[in-house]
Amino acid sequence: MTESDANLVLRTVDGDLAAFETLVNRYERSVRSVARAFLMDVHACEDATQEIFVAAFRALPTLRERDRFGPWLMQVARRVSAKMRDQHTRQPTPQEFDEPEAQPPRMPNPQSQFLLTLISRLPEHERLVVTMRYFDGHSSQDIADATGSPLGTVTKQLSRAYDRLRQWLTTSKEIVHE
Repeated sequence: MTESDANLVLRTVDGDLAAFETLVNRYERSVRSVARAFLMDVHACEDATQEIFVAAFRALPTLRERDRFGPWLMQVARRVSAKMRDQHTRQPTPQEFDEPEAQPPRMPNPQSQFLLTLISRLPEHERLVVTMRYFDGHSSQDIADATGSPLGTVTKQLSRAYDRLRQWLTTSKEIVHE
């Protein structure tokens, strides 16, 4: 049986670093998704993920509702990622976001690059759910749990993001064909 977040938080506050490691392993993909949605840069995303967990570890003793660790961590992730995004002056290119470090450089696919550009234009909350769903493979329920949002809200955000992307893609095709 999986140990609850509340128990892991309590153990961490009491000095059990293995408990925090379990929390990191449990939420690392979600935190990385949040960072990716804000930063759109592989290297900055990795830096942000580390910063987020350091900030969370330091602030953990102040967490009152220990059973709400996941949503609280997502708030920390959004705050740290937004701060890092605001500190960076250069705009990342979509291929930086698209290419994992381990792969050799490749010619960017113009269609993929265009789609990433459109995703980066989505409102923050829609960009987050799209990134978590399609870049990290989280289910809608996982996203709801991680963000502390109702499942209906997550599915509505995904639906609105699809509609927005579909509209932008249709409009861009009409412009290209004119």
